[in-house]
Amino acid sequence: MLGTVSAFLMILMVLALRNIAKAMLLPVYAVRDIHRGRYLRGLVMLSCSGLAVWAIWSSTHAGRVPATPVAASVYTG
Repeated sequence: MLGTVSAFLMILMVLALRNIAKAMLLPVYAVRDIHRGRYLRGLVMLSCSGLAVWAIWSSTHAGRVPATPVAASVYTG
């Protein structure tokens, strides 16, 4: 039973790594398509990868954290 579960998890991990690798290479494929004359497909792929990068960056860099008032940070207990 444990071997079956671990094999299933390994297959899922390989599929996830494969999809991550494909996503990382998307801009390379887009530039290749543009050079081959498939402009619309290349530009759509570039814009999708740009939107993905922007979404990841904006979710990890949420901006300035508001300052905590001094009275709230002082332990009075």
